[in-house]
Amino acid sequence: MDIRRMNRAAILMLFLIIAVPAQAGRIQEELQTTQELRSLAFLTCANALVYFNQNGSPYELRNKQGYEQRMLRLQSLAKSLGVADVIDEVQRLQTRLDDTDKLPQTSAALRSTEPSYSRRLLPVIESHAHLQAFLDVHYAQLQGDELLGELGKLHAISRAMGELLVNYQIASFNRLGAETWILRDEKTHQLDHEVIDAFERLSAGHPALAEALEHAAREYSFVRGVILKQDGNWAPNGAERYMRSTITEVDQIARGLLQ
Repeated sequence: MDIRRMNRAAILMLFLIIAVPAQAGRIQEELQTTQELRSLAFLTCANALVYFNQNGSPYELRNKQGYEQRMLRLQSLAKSLGVADVIDEVQRLQTRLDDTDKLPQTSAALRSTEPSYSRRLLPVIESHAHLQAFLDVHYAQLQGDELLGELGKLHAISRAMGELLVNYQIASFNRLGAETWILRDEKTHQLDHEVIDAFERLSAGHPALAEALEHAAREYSFVRGVILKQDGNWAPNGAERYMRSTITEVDQIARGLLQ
């Protein structure tokens, strides 16, 4: 056999041994970045709604600071991801959020006017939905037909919780006119079942993750009764606080898998 041909074959094999895992690692890193963008978008939208929601404790400064800080992080991560549709929609979301400054920012100001929540907040909800759609498309393109194992399951948990959180914030907001954005009860319970099932399967199938997941699963179990019981006894601030903590924790566990 030709020695040079053998050498070329060996070099090609060595290249594949090195390049394929490196490419897989880059894809997983980009998937994680995409998921973190999804979480930031959910939390930004939820913070904005909580800040103005009269069924909770409106005008808490930490909520306004929360969505302003997350928007900065969203813009930074979107640029690093480099997807034009995502970058454009993040900028559009920023513009919509800036427009909410025209709404009352204190209880005293609220008493002296009739705020146009639909005019100022519905565009935020719509832009957020478009952003999630672009991120979902990019995530699906990256994933292809590959099974992502623990990483994919963690991402699915986080995304489902984000959708449940924003849905709760929309449903709990009076005079918003956002009925078309509220999930059907069946969809809400389906997402909840997916979260519970994924937590259980991950803990049972991957003992190394069980301890890290235990706290996140317990936090979700604590708040899910509030999220699912949409009977008019609203607790938007508490729901946002616990769900934000749990979503962030799950994303950190997923990030840890890539270390």
